[in-house]
Amino acid sequence: MAKILYLDQNAWVSLARGAWDKGSYPKEHAQLVKIVTALQAQHFVVPLSFANIYETSKINDPIRRINMARTQVTISKGCVFRGRRRILGETLSSYLASKFSIAREPPEENWFLSNLWFESVADYSPDTFGVATSDRVLEYMRSNPARVLFDYLTADDGDARLERVRRFSAGSAAIIAGIEARRAIVATEPLALRKRAYSARLMIDELDFILATGRRLGLDWNSVSDIGSSLIRSIPVDVPILAAERELAVRLEDQAKPIAENDLRDMSAFALVLPLADIVIGEKAFINLAIQARLGKTRGTRLLTSIDEL
Repeated sequence: MAKILYLDQNAWVSLARGAWDKGSYPKEHAQLVKIVTALQAQHFVVPLSFANIYETSKINDPIRRINMARTQVTISKGCVFRGRRRILGETLSSYLASKFSIAREPPEENWFLSNLWFESVADYSPDTFGVATSDRVLEYMRSNPARVLFDYLTADDGDARLERVRRFSAGSAAIIAGIEARRAIVATEPLALRKRAYSARLMIDELDFILATGRRLGLDWNSVSDIGSSLIRSIPVDVPILAAERELAVRLEDQAKPIAENDLRDMSAFALVLPLADIVIGEKAFINLAIQARLGKTRGTRLLTSIDEL
């Protein structure tokens, strides 16, 4: 069975360089050959995350963006990790069903992958996206995922693309401001206390979603007291995506340097994919954070810093 390999954007940059000019980038070209050979042998599936797609769409040089997009869609074949809400919903439902011995049909294999690139944000529905897409168009997209993603990434819609980046940066700045304020409050507290505090914040942020998930399973949940204190404490520890976010966030906040927008994207991507991928290749900073948190051992995921380590 093919293993799921996740590459952070730095790894994709190396592969794109190797595809662009093997004479100038022989090491990167050798990495590209290694990945392509493994794909031809069906050893790996290499899905993209929203962070990968966003980082590529940010590239202002159209030639560089085209080369990066071609590399990504050729290797990923347009496959993406689904968005956080779908993955949290599925894993939380599975966890609660197990806790309460509720019979539930298991999801299909690799349910967390999609061949619609925009489902890296959220599963498609007319209500969610605010637009209805015909079945015929959706079928075309599902049948040609690499082509559709390539067209999106390389479309020359400069103003719209820049506006997307501006809005994302504005939202990130607001989140970073909240993180920095929290860091100042808990800076001198021990790690265990900061992890409990972050667990509480996760539960507060996701409470409505958790209650709704419980009700869909037939649980009579209308308030936090219905969930119970024991389960409130265990959810952010046992549900993989929440546990990974908590472990990475408290360690990221523990560092002396200011948190940047790139840190947020890396953390959100890692928290999402690390519990689902067999192998994650990322830059040393976040791989080290994940190793410190023992996330690789806990989730059975190989954590590497270079394609050369494959």
